[in-house]
Amino acid sequence: MSKIRALVIERHSRPNINPIRPEAAQIVGLHQSGEVEVTVMCNPDSGLVDYYAQYGIEVLTLPLDKKLSWHTIKTIRHTLINRQIQVLHLFANTPVSNGATAAIGLPVKVIAYRGQTGNIRRIDPSSYLSMLHPRIDKIICVAKAVEEDLANHVNNPSKKLATVYKGHDSSWYQNPPADLSQFNLPEDAFKVSLVANLRPRKGLHVLMDATHHLPKDANIHFLLVGANPDNDKIKQMIASSGCPERIHPMGWRTDAPEVAAASDLVVLPTLKREGLCRAVLEANSYGTPAVMSDTGGNAELVKDGHTGFIVPPGDAKALAEAIHRLYQDRDLNDKFGLAAQARVREKFNVEQGVEATLAIYRELALALNQ
Repeated sequence: MSKIRALVIERHSRPNINPIRPEAAQIVGLHQSGEVEVTVMCNPDSGLVDYYAQYGIEVLTLPLDKKLSWHTIKTIRHTLINRQIQVLHLFANTPVSNGATAAIGLPVKVIAYRGQTGNIRRIDPSSYLSMLHPRIDKIICVAKAVEEDLANHVNNPSKKLATVYKGHDSSWYQNPPADLSQFNLPEDAFKVSLVANLRPRKGLHVLMDATHHLPKDANIHFLLVGANPDNDKIKQMIASSGCPERIHPMGWRTDAPEVAAASDLVVLPTLKREGLCRAVLEANSYGTPAVMSDTGGNAELVKDGHTGFIVPPGDAKALAEAIHRLYQDRDLNDKFGLAAQARVREKFNVEQGVEATLAIYRELALALNQ
């Protein structure tokens, strides 16, 4: 039986591949399955070029910086025709808009990846350049919540949509915890970390509000990964919090997973449009539990009351109560951490993602040949 010929297009353009390592590992797994011959197309300055090369995957470089580029569309179309590609797998909006357009009229099945809820509307013309593009045959969603959200907008959702969890490998998380000595934290401090983002929907302000619901003498310190200590908005949020002396903006870090490993707890107070949070999966892989808001795929990631706590979005009091409960009961916090680590290994491993995606490839290739 001949291999399925697949072209994967990824927009990633940075040397560091850690943010998309689960996605990349899945592509490698497909190539190593013996059933798929993968070719990758990505930006020329992406770390994926060297990463895939070590696994014998051919990488074609192409600038992917415009929503619609006739040069990009023609290059992709030329590649699809010359290599007789059967499955075109597109990650991110720019590859989707250009790749799906390039596939018009060609005998190729088109897969798009969807990583978050929201922001798709039938009355929005731009949606027809992304998830509502008429040339898309299948949309792989990162979580069931994403699939359910998208089902409200696409035709024939039961046939068009599927959920595949991105996989993580425990071998990626063997580095020692980050050194936090620069912050002069008390030895018995309960350390809570968050990958801070100033976009309102990420909920940093909810966490700051939650500090007002914590006891004044609670030895809880907050580590804001990515928060610029010189940013005026960050300064203002910290100053107006309930414990400014225990909130530590850490600036840009390349070791966010190791910061989570050095923490007792991670929080994700997102208000909307969440997918399946990589930062929480990384923390769980190190045995650090999470408190998360009930939005997007969060409830699929954390088993409430077993591996962490799920709280209502925007509820600062509930967030504070969950944090305080684990602060008071360190044994329960440790128990949650071990259970979270086991859950990642069981449910969010690389192998399940590869097998589920491979099943979709087989289905589409079979339909193409009928």
